[in-house]
Order: sequence, then C-alpha cells, then structure tokens
Amino acid sequence: MILVQTLVYGLALGGVIAVSAVGLTLAYGVTRFINFAFGEFLTLGAFLCLLFAQIGLGLPVAGLLAVAAVGVIGVGVARAFYTPLMNRGLLPLLVTSVGVAFVVQNLVRMIAGSNPIRFPVPLMRPIEIGGVFVPREQLVILGVALAAMLAVHLLLSFTMLGKKMRAVADDPALARVSGISSRRVLDATWFVSALIGGLGGILLAITQITLAPQMGWHFLLVVFAAVLLGGIGSPYGAMIGGLLIGLAMELGATYVAANYSYAFAFVVLIAVLILRPRGLMGGRG
Repeated sequence: MILVQTLVYGLALGGVIAVSAVGLTLAYGVTRFINFAFGEFLTLGAFLCLLFAQIGLGLPVAGLLAVAAVGVIGVGVARAFYTPLMNRGLLPLLVTSVGVAFVVQNLVRMIAGSNPIRFPVPLMRPIEIGGVFVPREQLVILGVALAAMLAVHLLLSFTMLGKKMRAVADDPALARVSGISSRRVLDATWFVSALIGGLGGILLAITQITLAPQMGWHFLLVVFAAVLLGGIGSPYGAMIGGLLIGLAMELGATYVAANYSYAFAFVVLIAVLILRPRGLMGGRG
C-alpha cells in the first residue's frame, strides 16, 4: 500500500516537473538558449494566482489570469533583455538571464515579503481506493498536467504556429527564406514558454501549499534535470523525464531519506546520461 501511495505522489510531482520542463525546453528548441530566469516564471505564476484569488476570484479563474499574465511578462522580458543580445553569443544571454532571475526574485520579496505564504488550496477529503488514500489535490495536479501536455502536443503537431516553431528550431535561415517571420515565432514561443512556466508554478504551489520568493529558483534544478534526462530540446523527452524524476524523488524520499529527494533526481539523471549522453529522446551519443 505504501508503494502505491508513493507512486500516486510521484506521478503528481512528476506532472508538475514535466509541465515546467516542457516550457523550458520549448524556448530552448527555438532559441538554443537556456533561460535561467525560467524559474521565476513559476514563482510569478504562483504569486499572481494568489493575488487574484485574494481579490475575490475563484482559484480556476485566478489561475487562468495568472498564466496569461506570466505569458505577457515573458514576452516583455524577452524583448527587453534577450532579443537585443541574440546575435552576441550565448554567454551574454546566460549571464543576463541569471541577472533577470535575481531581479524578479527580489522584486517578489520586496512586494510579498520573505515569510512563507499559504496558498489558498481548499480542503478536500481524500479518495480511498482499496486502502490507498489518494488526495484529490494530487488528482487535480495530475489531470491538469496531462491536459497541458496534450495541449502542447496538439500545438506542435496540428497548428500552423507549431509547424512554424519547429521550422525555426530546425533551420532559422531556411525558415526566413520560406517567409516565416522569426520575430513573431520568437514572441509566440516566449509567450507559450512563460505561460507554461506560470502553470507549473501554480501546480507547484498546490503541491507545496506554501509560497516563497525563491521557490521557482530552487525548483529550477529539478526542471533542468528533467530536461537533460529527456533530451534537451525535446518536449516529449521533457514529459518523460519529468515523470521519471518525480517518481525517483518520491520513491527515494519514502524508502531512503526525505531530506535528500533532490539528490535522487540527479542520481537518476547521471545514471541515464552515462548510457545515453543525449538523453532518453535525444538519440545515442
């Protein structure tokens, strides 16, 4: 029973990681740039959802408004700080993204304070299935995560925007010659990536119950692990990597030591990368 209970929690946590990893790897696939400020989109999503809930909106509506707002903020950050540096190499972009992360984190700390804040998750009785208690919150998290990953699949496979994103990711020069506006595709990519990050932050808040200004920055390490495990640049690999990392963290926390859950994520990552240096979906090295 303990194993089944652990697997339920692991899948829910894996769903949160997978959603966040998809947002990060989508941006990387088009820009070839790892955005170290991505964790702050998770933080903003959670805190904006809390803000909208505090003014009287229901949690679902507050969540929708929060992820849309984070998407717009993501485009604004990219235009202000990343787009002007796109032709100057990856190092200036990387350093700038770290700077943006600390600026956003400290702005949140100045406005919301440093003390943990409880996220307004309504109390729900768990569902008992064969002696296993399944919290309804975990089912909501898993359902939303699966819906988000399905939406990303449909976006990439069946929409014109998704085809343009894949074209720019594969060959930007050829995409421009074909008449695709790289600027519009980049803006759309930043919007979708940040929006998914905001959603990941809300799911993380439901999991953790409490919010803190540094929550996204700390969680970013696990998201990176999922992205690398699945194969950087592969959205489907990020989904698989996120689920595996979540299961590894919960199994390790239950059967070994709860204080080292992040360590188990990286043990799995190292073990897989030794066998497949490009990740699960990145082909053999």
